[in-house]
Amino acid sequence: MKVSMPIGRAHGWGIAGSYLTNEIAKLPFIEGVTLHCISGHDFRPMNPADWNRINIGYCFFENDIEALHHTRRAAGEWDFIVAGSSWCEYQLRIGGVKNTATILQGIDPANFHYLPKRPEDGRFIVFSGGKFEYRKGQDLVIAAMREFMQRHDDAYLACSWINQWPFSVATMAQSHHIRFNMTNDECITILQRTLEQNGIPADRVFLAPLIDNTLIRQIYQQTDIGIFPNRCEGGNNMVMCEYMACGRTVIASDATGHADVITPSNAFPLTKYTPIVAQDQAGQPAGIWQEPSVVELLEKLELAYQNRDLCLHKGKVAAEDMKNLSWEKAGREFHSIGARLALTEL
Repeated sequence: MKVSMPIGRAHGWGIAGSYLTNEIAKLPFIEGVTLHCISGHDFRPMNPADWNRINIGYCFFENDIEALHHTRRAAGEWDFIVAGSSWCEYQLRIGGVKNTATILQGIDPANFHYLPKRPEDGRFIVFSGGKFEYRKGQDLVIAAMREFMQRHDDAYLACSWINQWPFSVATMAQSHHIRFNMTNDECITILQRTLEQNGIPADRVFLAPLIDNTLIRQIYQQTDIGIFPNRCEGGNNMVMCEYMACGRTVIASDATGHADVITPSNAFPLTKYTPIVAQDQAGQPAGIWQEPSVVELLEKLELAYQNRDLCLHKGKVAAEDMKNLSWEKAGREFHSIGARLALTEL
């Protein structure tokens, strides 16, 4: 079984491709089968030249309206389409894709495992991760943290927000919660300016550069809680799950892809949402997302701040729950689908 995916250590598809290629290579080879990266809402393979006799696509999408324009055609072209979340699988089935299933992204336990509480230093450090864009909801983080930091002078923010795609950064202009001006500056400059313009003290923020995935746990270890108010996630959110695997709980939306991993036992789930219509680059309706409430976000931040023992307990549960996610397991599940399809063709 061949794997046609990007390889890398600093972005989601590259990390997934690296691990899946490695794990599937350990299993018996299946002739004539290729696992592809589906990188767009039109469900085309990233590398059409790798098209094989039997083709399995792996997809993550957030714009459900846009995706539904293509699912019927895609169902006839692919032998099997694997979704990165139960939410994505549901959308595929609505669109007429019958040969589908969900396989969640894994976690490398060698890099992401339970880490003890950081030494007490009089600070409460909140982590926010994921590329800076409207969908990921960092504007909601800024809006909530602005007030939270005014209430508590020991509150700090650690961000891993670098986004290598300017068109994606520009989507933050849709936010009604913060001031945002898109420029041609480097991403780190845009982030620094946005935080400053929205009342987040520069001396209480750490902005991480783009770093190798194997090193980011050093940032996780120095924080107390994560915050992930994402409006929509096509997958189980690799950054969030790696963070939780390190024994840190999160305040997170419990809808779309997050619903596969967020529970009241391992997190502080956000449950109050306003449906919003996401737009594509042409300004056309592209998806129905769920926007968390900034008020509830602030309430959960305050709850976590006042109940540190509860955070520690939820963090331990989170670390145990994330042990159920592994790239080895994902590789076996893809291999099983490929083997079944190959036998069907005999």
